[in-house]
Amino acid sequence: MARGGHRRSPTRHLPKAAGSPYVQALLGNVLNPKAASIYLTLIPQFITPHRPFTGQILVFTTAHALLIAVWLLVWTGLIGGADRMLSTPRFKTVVTRITAVVLLSLGIRSAVT
Repeated sequence: MARGGHRRSPTRHLPKAAGSPYVQALLGNVLNPKAASIYLTLIPQFITPHRPFTGQILVFTTAHALLIAVWLLVWTGLIGGADRMLSTPRFKTVVTRITAVVLLSLGIRSAVT
């Protein structure tokens, strides 16, 4: 029993794995109706009826996975480069000075009007 004689209700927690960003992203993609509609509308255009269906789907899913991997690798490189640039003291000084000029000009404009 908790203080004051009140019984605490048991709290439920998700397992660590269920709360992971990977699982959340996976569920967000798998349960997204837009993703399913894109596959259901685009894939039939590229399927040849006289060839094995499984092999064709495997080729499309592999191509999709490779495209996504390249896309994410490019973004990772761009963001990593931007992070290195944004964390330099010179960049921080320039941004601080620009921000100061903008704030001062807005203050002066407000005072004049």
